[in-house]
Amino acid sequence: MSKEREVHTRFIQSRLPTDLYEWLRLRGFLLRQSMNSVVLEAIGEYRDAVEAGQAAPSKDGLGHEETIKYNVRVDDNLYEWLRTTAFYARISINVLFVRALMLYRERRPDTPAAAPHSSPSSPV
Repeated sequence: MSKEREVHTRFIQSRLPTDLYEWLRLRGFLLRQSMNSVVLEAIGEYRDAVEAGQAAPSKDGLGHEETIKYNVRVDDNLYEWLRTTAFYARISINVLFVRALMLYRERRPDTPAAAPHSSPSSPV
């Protein structure tokens, strides 16, 4: 009987800027893809860029905007990378999520921007 390595997952609560969260929702809806899988793809690409020396984890360019809480489910391996990278860069895991999604969105102009909320027009 062989013992297979169990893959454990955990939830990490993040706070995404409202516009980034809305973009994530729209992308997931239009591409029929879960929001979590979009986040994991973005983090995977960001991780590859960081490990290749093409990106550096930082808070640069992140403002103090309104945020929405969002839970991301990650496996133990990715969680350890996020934790270790955040620790050595002296930033939070949340900053890594936001930075990864921002870079991912920049490289994916195929998702239309969410339309701004408008008030209903009054009948004439």
